[in-house]
Amino acid sequence: MWELEKARRMSILLLIGCGIMLLLVVRLVWVQLLEGPQYKKNAEENRIRRQYQQAPRGSFYDRNGAVVVANRPSFAISVIPGEYSNAGEATPFLAGVTGLTETEINTLLQRGQQFLFTPVRLKRDADQTAMAKIQENKSWLPGVVVEAIPVRQYVYGELAAHMFGYIGQIDEDEYQERKAAGYGMSDMIGKSGLEQVYEDVLRGVDGGREVEVNAQGKEVGVAGEKTAIAGNSLVLTLDANLQKAAETALKEQIDVSRTIGMPAKGGAVVVLDVKTGGVLALASSPTFNPNLFAAGITTKAWQTLLNNADKPLSNRVIQNAYPPGSVFKVVTASAALETGATTTEETFHDIGYYVLDGWTFYGWEPKGLGTLKIVDGLAMSSDPVFYELGRRLGADTLAAYALTFGLGKTSGIELRGEETGFVPTEEWKLANYGETWYPGETLIAAIGQGYYLVTPLQQALVMMAVANGGIVYKPILVDKVINTEGITVEKIQPTVVRTIYLRPEVWAAVRKGVEAVVERGTAASIFRGFPKPVAGKTGSAETGRDTVHSWFAGYAPADNPEIALAVLVEDGGEGSMAAVPLARKVLEAYFGLPAAKGKVSVGKSD
Repeated sequence: MWELEKARRMSILLLIGCGIMLLLVVRLVWVQLLEGPQYKKNAEENRIRRQYQQAPRGSFYDRNGAVVVANRPSFAISVIPGEYSNAGEATPFLAGVTGLTETEINTLLQRGQQFLFTPVRLKRDADQTAMAKIQENKSWLPGVVVEAIPVRQYVYGELAAHMFGYIGQIDEDEYQERKAAGYGMSDMIGKSGLEQVYEDVLRGVDGGREVEVNAQGKEVGVAGEKTAIAGNSLVLTLDANLQKAAETALKEQIDVSRTIGMPAKGGAVVVLDVKTGGVLALASSPTFNPNLFAAGITTKAWQTLLNNADKPLSNRVIQNAYPPGSVFKVVTASAALETGATTTEETFHDIGYYVLDGWTFYGWEPKGLGTLKIVDGLAMSSDPVFYELGRRLGADTLAAYALTFGLGKTSGIELRGEETGFVPTEEWKLANYGETWYPGETLIAAIGQGYYLVTPLQQALVMMAVANGGIVYKPILVDKVINTEGITVEKIQPTVVRTIYLRPEVWAAVRKGVEAVVERGTAASIFRGFPKPVAGKTGSAETGRDTVHSWFAGYAPADNPEIALAVLVEDGGEGSMAAVPLARKVLEAYFGLPAAKGKVSVGKSD
C-alpha cells in the first residue's frame, strides 16, 4: 500500500513540476519573442537619449520676393515622460512656470506615454525668466529639458491673416491620420489658410542627435546625428504692399461709416489678376494676429477670439455670403440683352416707382431718373428699369444666367470653407416653403435682393468675366513652390474654370454700362479726377435689419483690364457712401497714385 501511495505522490509532484516548468517556458517565450522588442527598446532608450531637431516650416514670399511668413529661433520647455520621476513636486512648479494648469500638463504627458523618451513640449517660445527658473531647479526636475526650436513668425502681424492662416498643436484625430508620416504628439500643424492647405509642402524633415548617457543621465558620447531639412516655401500671388493698403483702407472706411451713424460691423476687399486669377489682395475685417497661435494659443485668448461677436476668424471674402445688391444688375442686364428681352436702344421711364399687379416697388430715387436706355439704367442703377427686365425674364431664366456667371457655386480657391452663396429658383421655393414663386419676388431678385446670396469673391469674378469677355480664371494664391535653394519644384498654372458665351455686342453693352457708372453714374462723384479709366457697379444690399451693406465691384483700367476687385462694408450704408471711396483707395494703391485730397461729395445713390 505504501509503495502505491508513494508512487501516486511522486506522480503528482512530477506533474506539478512539469506544470511549473511549462509555465516558465511559456513566460520566457512570451518575454523573449513577444515583449522582447519592447524591453529591448526601453533598455536602449535608457542608454540612448534622442535629442530632436525640429525642421523649420517653409517660408511665404509675396510676388515681389518680400518675406511675409518665416521662422525665428526660440526655446521650449519640454518633459521626457520616461525620465519624469518627480511629478508630485515638478508638475505644480511647471504649471507656475508655463502658465498651464496641472490638469493640462497631465493630459499632455498622458498623450506622450506611447513614446516615453520623446520630449513633450509644454511651452513653446519660453522667455528668459521661465528658462532661468528651469535651470536653477534642474536638480529636482528629472526629465525636464529646454529645447531649441523654430517658431512660426508672421512678419507683419495681422497682414493677410485669413490668407496665411495659422498653425496649432496637432490634435488626436490629426495625429492618428499623420503619425505614419512621422508626426509626433507635440508637433505643430497647419490649422487654416495656406498653412493648412500646403501642410505637406511646408513641413520639413525633422533631424536630431542620439547621445549615449550613463545611469545618471549624463551624456558620454554621440551615437548618431541627422540634420533637419527645412520644408519647401511658397511664392504667393499676393502683393504685400497692396494688401497693406487694402487692409488700412478697409479699417479706415469702417471707422468713417461708424462716425456717420452706420453700424459697420466689418468688411472685405479682394483684388484679382484678370489674366491669371492670381489673388493680389484678400482683406477681411475684423481680423486677428496669427502670431497668437505660433507658439500655442492660451485658452483665454482662444475663447476671446471665438466669443467675439464680430467673428474675426471668419474670412469674409469667401466664408460669408450676402445679398449682392445692385451689382447683380450686371447679370440681369446680360441676361436681358442675350435673350432679346431688351435691346440697347429701347427706352424706359423711371418715375421713381414700378407697379405690378397692384403692388408698388420703389426705386432709390423717389423723383425718378427719367428716360433711360439699358446702359443708362446700369450707370444710374435704376431699380424700375431692372424691375421691368426681371418681369420679362422670369425667375428661372434669371437664375440660369446667375449660375452661368458662377453664382451659387464655389470658385475653387485653395482656401477651405468657401461658401457657395445661393441662387433661388421657383422649384426650390415650392420644395422648401410649399409656396409658389410670386411675380414680385422676381422683381426683387432682378436688383440683387430677396433670396440671392453671394460672396465678395464671386462678385469680383463676375467683373472678371465682364473684363475678359466671358473668360473666368480659377482664383489662385500660390504662384510657385520653391525648395531651400530657391529652385522651383512646382509652378502653378492659370486655369480657366468658366467661359460665358454671350454675343460680342452684349459684352460691349455691359462694359459700356459699367464704365458709365464711374464716368457719369452712381460712382462718378467719388472717382472724379481719377487718372485711370475704371469700370464698376455700386450696390446697396438691404439686410432686413434696417441696415444696408455697401458694395462696389469693378475692374481697371477699363480700356485694358488688369485687375478685378470687389469691396464690401457690412452695414456700411449705400454703395456710393462707403464702398466706392474704399475702392478708390485700393485702386490708388494698385496704380501707385497719391491719395485724393480733400473731401469728395457723396450723394444718395444705390
